[in-house]
Amino acid sequence: MSKVLLIAPVPTHPSTTGASARVRHMADGLLSLGHEVHFLYLQQSLRAADTPMRQYWKERLHPFRSLSPASFLGRGRRKLVRLVGKAFHLNLPVDSYFDPEAAGYLGTLLARGFEVAILSYVFYSKLFEFAPDSVRKLLDTHDVFSDRYRLYRAHGQANEFFSTGKAEEAKALDRADAVLAIQEWDASHFRSLTTRTVTVVGHLAPVVEAAPVAAGDCARAMLFVGGPMGINVHGVTWFIDRVLPAVRRRVPEAELWLVGGIGKRIRSDSPGVRRFGFVDSLGDLYRQAAVVINPQQFGTGLSIKSVDALQHGRPLVTTVSGARGLEEGAESCFRQAGSAEEFSELLIELLRDPEQAAALGRRATDFARRYYQRNLQALADVVAASPRSPTQ
Repeated sequence: MSKVLLIAPVPTHPSTTGASARVRHMADGLLSLGHEVHFLYLQQSLRAADTPMRQYWKERLHPFRSLSPASFLGRGRRKLVRLVGKAFHLNLPVDSYFDPEAAGYLGTLLARGFEVAILSYVFYSKLFEFAPDSVRKLLDTHDVFSDRYRLYRAHGQANEFFSTGKAEEAKALDRADAVLAIQEWDASHFRSLTTRTVTVVGHLAPVVEAAPVAAGDCARAMLFVGGPMGINVHGVTWFIDRVLPAVRRRVPEAELWLVGGIGKRIRSDSPGVRRFGFVDSLGDLYRQAAVVINPQQFGTGLSIKSVDALQHGRPLVTTVSGARGLEEGAESCFRQAGSAEEFSELLIELLRDPEQAAALGRRATDFARRYYQRNLQALADVVAASPRSPTQ
């Protein structure tokens, strides 16, 4: 077994975004495989509280927060560059987040006997240049960032997060010994840019073992769990405008439950919309709602909220975009809609037929269990592989 360092700019606890859930479940998966796992938290906020993480990681947590004047100036310059890129829909250099002080800290930390480093995001990849040759360097991409701004612009949305060019993304991939893609489409894209081995390691959330939900015991509620990101706001707004009215005309008691930061971004007085805000334990809400929805209209990577619905064994209705990376389960283990009309018809059918919804939920559990085991094995294999030779 190996001593593994996970490196990411998002907290693992609490997991309030798909990215943080990704890192958290990867840690759990590595621990279940018998590895010694540590976490280097590249903190972005000077006031970030890490009590929940310390309770989980204990002495295996290594937070980095530089307070030097040079670091403050560098952080300000990097933030300005990113703001300009976002405002004007520009691709940015892939190293726009690079912090030399973080690189120095990482080099010192890896010298403490780590054998594997798993780094989140291409825009932190320059940190690998400061890792010893003896450390196996794995880049967990999370998503595709080549020309990402074009996707947002095509849907009339403001550029969000990060976008870079293909040559820059290729440079980042080449710094790793191996690349982790979260779904097959991403893997195909990365293979076109690099000669490094690219392995699909999807979301590593295990099935939530809970008492089965009896048909008819659920509220006629459609549950959406998500943060305040633009993609979520766009999808939920579409759902409220185009789908919810049709559902409530035929199932008047139907409600849309919004859980997480999304509730603060949706300015709608439409009847049948309830906001729950942040909830410590989502298990009860998943069990109480009749159906889980993911109305995402566009995006890249994997929609982790869809995987979360399946791992909880709940009937899911989503779009083609929301099913990305899970296509093998479409129709048999969850429902996929190609239009607002189809989305509403599928929901009405499940809300009116609890037996059908319960059966779909059972198949969702079976799918989630197979999906998890396949991805855990892929992670085990890529961590165990030999480091890249100097001539590779």
